Amino acid sequence: MTRRELLRFGGASLAYASLARSRLLAHPNHAAAAGSHLFFSAVDLPRISANTHTPLLQPMFKKWVAETAEDLRDAMTTFEKSGNIVSDFGAMLFLLERSLTVQLVRPSEERLASLLEVIERIIERPYWDYFRDGQTEVLGIQRASFATVRLLYAREVLADDLTEEFDHRILDAIAKKGCLSCFATVNDMDHPETVKGWDFDPEHADFYDVTMERWPMIIGANNLRSAPTGALGLGALALLGRDPRAEKWLATAVASTERFLKLFAADGSFFEGLSYLDYSMRTSLPFIVAHQRLVGDVDWMSKINWDGMLDYTITMQMGRTPEGDPDIVNFSDARRSVFPGWLSQVGEMTGNPLAAHIADYAGAPYFFYDFLWYRPNAPKAPPAEKLLNHRNDYNWIIFRSGWEATAATLAFKSGGPANHEHADRNHITFKINGERMLHDQFGAAYDRRHDGWKMRQTAGHNAVLINGHGHHYVDGVEGTNDSQAYANILDYQDHGDVVWWTSDATSGYIIKNYHVTQVQRSVVYAKPGVIVIFDQINFRYRPQTVDARLFPDNRDSAATLAVDGRQFTLTRPNAQLHGLIASNSNAAPRLSRLDVKPETGDFPCIEVHSPKGLSHHIVTVLAATTGKMSATPRLSATQNDHHAWTIAARDHRVSITPTAFAPKIKLL
Repeated sequence: MTRRELLRFGGASLAYASLARSRLLAHPNHAAAAGSHLFFSAVDLPRISANTHTPLLQPMFKKWVAETAEDLRDAMTTFEKSGNIVSDFGAMLFLLERSLTVQLVRPSEERLASLLEVIERIIERPYWDYFRDGQTEVLGIQRASFATVRLLYAREVLADDLTEEFDHRILDAIAKKGCLSCFATVNDMDHPETVKGWDFDPEHADFYDVTMERWPMIIGANNLRSAPTGALGLGALALLGRDPRAEKWLATAVASTERFLKLFAADGSFFEGLSYLDYSMRTSLPFIVAHQRLVGDVDWMSKINWDGMLDYTITMQMGRTPEGDPDIVNFSDARRSVFPGWLSQVGEMTGNPLAAHIADYAGAPYFFYDFLWYRPNAPKAPPAEKLLNHRNDYNWIIFRSGWEATAATLAFKSGGPANHEHADRNHITFKINGERMLHDQFGAAYDRRHDGWKMRQTAGHNAVLINGHGHHYVDGVEGTNDSQAYANILDYQDHGDVVWWTSDATSGYIIKNYHVTQVQRSVVYAKPGVIVIFDQINFRYRPQTVDARLFPDNRDSAATLAVDGRQFTLTRPNAQLHGLIASNSNAAPRLSRLDVKPETGDFPCIEVHSPKGLSHHIVTVLAATTGKMSATPRLSATQNDHHAWTIAARDHRVSITPTAFAPKIKLL
């Protein structure tokens, strides 16, 4: 295909003008144009170039263009001096992919020279990862897999600038330092009985304080399976016909990808949270797409509920951050939204117009796949109305008043344990008018040695403490692996704008406190801003205290908290949450905070404290108002002689009658 034909194919607009300088178009025999491409073909280039001018991607591309050829050399030098594969090698690889993407659409001799030099230095490295088995065998969990994929991408971007000898040495390095390490990792996951003992190399021995005896099984059943698997698969595709091991590597990658996709729930939800779904897709989907195109002997569309995954992605959104970025329901260690590239690609695969809508609505661009896969003109459709009220297969409950940035969103965490989880059963998050009034903290430490590990525990969540302690959680010896804590939904009623449910977390607390007989939380939510929480906690024999915490977002130090008798107020710049406490145990609100060092953060909260007793029925009535200062809405809660509570907030009235199973809830 000639340059003129290509531009006519894509539409000869000014957006494609930069292609005139690309060597790729001058060489129809370029590897990417020859049909064996992994990432893109020549006919994709007009769209890729046009993507650099789109409102979503142009700001990021502008930053990438500003990074110089010398920046890339310096990043490589920094890594060579430090030997830090975790941070410095990772940072250099991300800079490499950015520089390659700029070179693809705005080629320059200066940038080309730096790319060739740095690639030469990478392939000369003796190994690309810091994980070992038996102290000697190099594993490829993250960095080796990242390096493999970036070098494969480099082969396509720079194909016409690589000599045959240089290209051969790149492939040889990919095989020896990428695929071999990734295969060893996946094989250990599949056959943990053969593992000699995973660990870090001596240079990174103190990076993370964990024991890895069970890691092949732990990470073999979470998002970290996808990275070495995807890289192994892409490397195998590139090496077919060149390396006799490639067919075995490819078969292993296919089987491992199928095994990984089985980790998703039937409805397409992902158990580790939104950020780890994102990680999984950007490491597994490139292989799936390339394998479908180049081999095509697996029906990947049948392996997972792709449409359900899109539903999961949109329901885990929470409007916008103050900076204007997508905000999310950040259960577990989730920290950011999804990148738009894989959403667009899933849209191409499924034909589901929701994908293109999510890419624009929730896309947080970051990777080179965004430019390769984003399709701004694809058909779009907003989410179905039924997704305003959503309970997924993991019993994560999410309701919202709408999809605009100021809409109210309430999220509730029930369900079972998972990797990357927090001790957050029956935890509630609430956002309205752009303010996270009941907040799920971001940035908890992954390492138990750090003070930020406390942010993972129940004490750091909008949940219940018994005698000052939360439910069962891991001690961090194996990292952020799953606990033994479960919560189960006993009752769930969806009436559109008014919903309620009861979640029982008793089993999570009884592990460490055998006196516990009942820890239940019932929630009534009337959109957009009325919430009633009914905590029902009972003990056998020994009276104990109960505390229910409510944390506002205070990352900007702009939250203020006030207590007046049984009433309290949480205030953020654009909203207030007014509360009233009633109980059968003299419970009352008080000011408290998470006990961490000042450098970890400042996390003030309202703590509803109930003194020692065998039975605690605590009613928390909440009503949100917009603006920083507003009058307290009408709130009341009274109990009759039959122990039934009558609760009023604004124009809403509800009765809650405690029972031994789940309370009976009725709208009045």
